[in-house]
Amino acid sequence: MHITPLFTLASLLTVAALVATAAEGASVGVYPTRFPADTPAVRLKRLTLEQVKARLAAGTEEKAPDLSNTDLSGLDLHGVDFKRANLTRANLNGTKLSGANLFTSDLTDATLANADLTKANLDGTVLRRANLKGADLTGASLFATIIEAADLSGAQLSGTRIIGYLRSAKLVGANLRNANMGADPGNQSMGVMRATFVGADLTGADLSGANLFKADLSHATLAKARLVGADLRNGELIQTDLSGADLTGARLDKADVDGAIFTGVLGRSEIKGLDQARNRDKAIFDAQ
Repeated sequence: MHITPLFTLASLLTVAALVATAAEGASVGVYPTRFPADTPAVRLKRLTLEQVKARLAAGTEEKAPDLSNTDLSGLDLHGVDFKRANLTRANLNGTKLSGANLFTSDLTDATLANADLTKANLDGTVLRRANLKGADLTGASLFATIIEAADLSGAQLSGTRIIGYLRSAKLVGANLRNANMGADPGNQSMGVMRATFVGADLTGADLSGANLFKADLSHATLAKARLVGADLRNGELIQTDLSGADLTGARLDKADVDGAIFTGVLGRSEIKGLDQARNRDKAIFDAQ
């Protein structure tokens, strides 16, 4: 699995500024629509593998390769270098992108349903409002990735490294078993870089064994999610809905559970560190 060094990301995309910009836009509730009502739908241009490579080769340091509004569905693009490419609104349904380098590419409003992104490099990539339903991102790297309001329902993210901005993302039924989404306490030169799932929908998702150390899950929905053995230490679970979730063996040491809903959870007696959770008295549990 490829993980781009932190100092490299800092110099190429200024991660902190990127995340701050996304957060600022979210705070005022401004999300541009996929296609404004007065704008006709864009007709996508179908490209062949040779045409894709030609456009990528035409890119320069001053001008990123432009593959926006193109139809690349079903193509075999495994291992292709898309670094910095503009893929906004591109159709990549069922496209094979295993091992591809999508570092700092822009996939805003792109469609990648059922795409093969195994072991792909998505560090610094923008996936805002992208459709990733059923996509396979097993072993991919998503560091400093903007996944705001994207749809990853049913996606495969087992063992995936994710330090990104997933505000309002949809991960219903997604497989996040053993995913590494925890902040690295030993490397915080740019501040706390962590996975942010504020307002995300993880209903029925499988997060068994996932590392969510310091992750922000405030206002997220994890109803009936599987969190067996998950590490939620020092995380933010403010008003998080965990109703009916399986928390057997999960760790909640120093997590902020202010207003969190724990009704109907499985394995409550086996939760570790619950007595050390912050604002435990403000959490909602079943009457005993």
